[in-house]
Amino acid sequence: MNLAKINEVIKASPAIQIQSRLSLLQRRAWNVLLANAYNELPDKDIHSVSIVELAAKLRFGDGNQEYLKEMLKSIVDCKVEWNVLGKDKKEEWGVASLLAEVRIRDGICFYQFPHTLRLKLHNPRVYAKLNLRLQNRFKSRYALVLWEICFDYFDTERNQGETPFIPLETFKSLMGLEETDYPVFKVLNRDLIKPAVKEINDLTDFHVEVEQKRIGRPVAELKFRITRVKQIPINESVFPDIENLPPVALELVQAEIDRKMALQIADAEWDFVNAQKLPTPGTYPDFLAYIAEKIEISLHATEVKNRAGFIVEAIRENYQDPAVQKARETRAEKTREKELEDLTAEFRIKRDNILRQAVHADPELVARAAEKITSYMIQERLLEHDSAMTAYQKGGMVKAEIDGILAAEFCQELLAPVIAAYEDEKARILGNVG
Repeated sequence: MNLAKINEVIKASPAIQIQSRLSLLQRRAWNVLLANAYNELPDKDIHSVSIVELAAKLRFGDGNQEYLKEMLKSIVDCKVEWNVLGKDKKEEWGVASLLAEVRIRDGICFYQFPHTLRLKLHNPRVYAKLNLRLQNRFKSRYALVLWEICFDYFDTERNQGETPFIPLETFKSLMGLEETDYPVFKVLNRDLIKPAVKEINDLTDFHVEVEQKRIGRPVAELKFRITRVKQIPINESVFPDIENLPPVALELVQAEIDRKMALQIADAEWDFVNAQKLPTPGTYPDFLAYIAEKIEISLHATEVKNRAGFIVEAIRENYQDPAVQKARETRAEKTREKELEDLTAEFRIKRDNILRQAVHADPELVARAAEKITSYMIQERLLEHDSAMTAYQKGGMVKAEIDGILAAEFCQELLAPVIAAYEDEKARILGNVG
């Protein structure tokens, strides 16, 4: 992807509402990395950007690459708590690193988002579009954070918006402060809030004002209102040069293939490949996976001067790189393992809920299931309690054994739809090889 052409980032509200002591440069850099990776998030674990491009987008001189590396390292080390204000009512609370890993090789920065954040970041139910050029104007990290929070609540139809009332301790968390920082609100207002609001009002096309709520005498909560004061379009496409492209062409254009050639390859698909070099049927789940592999091979071909030409030829002649293929297989296997782990955990929760409801409706089920226990050790555990229900309610091995018997012999009809859905999804995951 040509990072120079990207001027906005779609950012999920939970990722805006984070509790972290991020510096101004760290927050700006993470926004740029997210914008660069946005369209790849559903299908790729590893994203890449030229260090020169990244430095240019941050307006950060290319003579300080060691400092840039330290900044990227610090983002990996940074743990954040997200969705602090709970704007996305269906979104879970969580803590994670902003980046799972970063590697730099031959002037290219390869990076990965944590699994828990990747899909949330690509398809957020609630999101804001943030201007990447604008963020470079801010001199204070507090101004940038406050700008993101305010714009998160901006309604483009009304040209205005407002945050909910934010408790003072929550506001401090959003700003990356400790609860004990600025114990006197007057000082917090003078040294942080007013300068941040002034910077937003001076540098952007929007006006922000703050409302205070007192509980007793002290100021306890803050609300911020944002209004657009200049009619400058803000809803332009995030990536106007690649919208409406089919997935294969989009992947190729992001790899800097000429748009016309990308569309030609997307239209021809397997017919574009030399007939004598076609892969064995079933080697790849689809043509897009084949394309992605050839692009990844180009990233490892260090001697190539014309990367776009190399990719086109790699597609046509089915170039192979055992190291890349092994790495892709390993990533795919890890993805499947994680999906299966999550699927199994979800199934167990649903199963346990159904069993809990069944036992609530008919408590005698527990005693009847206990009679079928054949394990001597579990029987000994049962005898330590005055009833099977008491032992069951204690949890542990007895409960696990009884739940297994309930599922297998007493609640098959209740569990059948859940089991069927689980098996279907499991088969789908195991079938996604390549």
